[in-house]
Amino acid sequence: MEQLPGPSGPGTVVLDIGGDVGAAVIYTPAPLAGDEIEIRALSEPWDGTHVAVRARNLPSGLVHAAVFESLASGAYEVRVRGEEIGPRFRFEVAGGRVTSGRLAGA
Repeated sequence: MEQLPGPSGPGTVVLDIGGDVGAAVIYTPAPLAGDEIEIRALSEPWDGTHVAVRARNLPSGLVHAAVFESLASGAYEVRVRGEEIGPRFRFEVAGGRVTSGRLAGA
């Protein structure tokens, strides 16, 4: 089993956004730490694109989140990778902006 790194802190995530590219931060319940959140553009097939949920130390306290650092503008949906249910959350990404949302239970 792959060992998860410790919690990240403020300023440790680099986002490549601007123009027609944005990013998304998906907050999750703590028990999802280490799980993978899969993403797809709305109406596209699930292709396995994913990131891990990590504990993140923020000035407001400890949170758990998956960060998608570079997404083309448009509509997306996410689910816990491997789940047959889903999607768990739908959102819009705008260029030059960071979109955030919460999975159910977060």
